[in-house]
Amino acid sequence: MELRNVAAGMAFVIVLVMSLLAAGVAWFYLTEYGVQRVIATALIAFLGAGAAFIAYVVIVSNFKRDAGAMAVILILFLLILIPILSMFYSGKVTYARFNLTVYGAIPIPVLDITVRPGGMLWFRDKSHFVSVNEVRRLLAPDVKTVIIGTGWEGRVQVDPAVYELQGVQVHVLRTPDAFDLFNDLKSAGRRVVLLAHSSC
Repeated sequence: MELRNVAAGMAFVIVLVMSLLAAGVAWFYLTEYGVQRVIATALIAFLGAGAAFIAYVVIVSNFKRDAGAMAVILILFLLILIPILSMFYSGKVTYARFNLTVYGAIPIPVLDITVRPGGMLWFRDKSHFVSVNEVRRLLAPDVKTVIIGTGWEGRVQVDPAVYELQGVQVHVLRTPDAFDLFNDLKSAGRRVVLLAHSSC
């Protein structure tokens, strides 16, 4: 089998799998969005399948040399590896605007995020309420600081029981301020937990 066919097959599978994962994340974490959630999930899956097909056709039809195919394989691996490493790297919020957060090298549109003590990024239900159980699930024995971003306009409500957690300092701030504090504490080498609402 020619190397360009291998590269095309890899491109197809990688783009398709990544788009299906993105569609799954949208479905599971945009629970407050109703019909918009269904449309967003279907649109992501459809566009991803189309992009996968286009990537396959372009690579098979345009690459005449193995060097080009090898370059495509290398780029694909880097495109997958860099975001995955960013999810596990004890990183920082590198950019944030209303409905867009970039953690390390990963852009996260619309979704709310959590960052565990070791720096691992994940998502939270798109909710305007932070419960004490949600915070407890993120804590580790050596974590003394929890930062909660209540949105760009501060509309998220926090369970009063969160403030009563033993041995934990809780900071409840608007999301941009929460990100600034998170980055400052990470720079100082502190192990902190972050929950942040990305929109209102």
